[in-house]
Amino acid sequence: MKLLFPLLVCVAAVLGCRKQSESKHPPAPVPVQQEAKEPTLEDLNSALQVWFTAKGGSPKGFEDLVKAGYLSKVPTPPPGRTYVIDAPNIRVIVR
Repeated sequence: MKLLFPLLVCVAAVLGCRKQSESKHPPAPVPVQQEAKEPTLEDLNSALQVWFTAKGGSPKGFEDLVKAGYLSKVPTPPPGRTYVIDAPNIRVIVR
């Protein structure tokens, strides 16, 4: 019982100091919107797997994966190649 009052005083002091220090700091800056990173083939396959698990089928195209939030942007294939959704095997291939 003798330790209860000093303990409560210490807790109140710590909490009081904490509230003061938090109010002195300016609010954090709002992050600048950065350009979406280019999805890799691994990202494309992961997004396709998640879509298939959630919806039970394949999307019509990469635009569907972007609209659903599974990809940050429609992928740009390597020069002279294209990305193709191989629906029967639930994967993305490069042709």
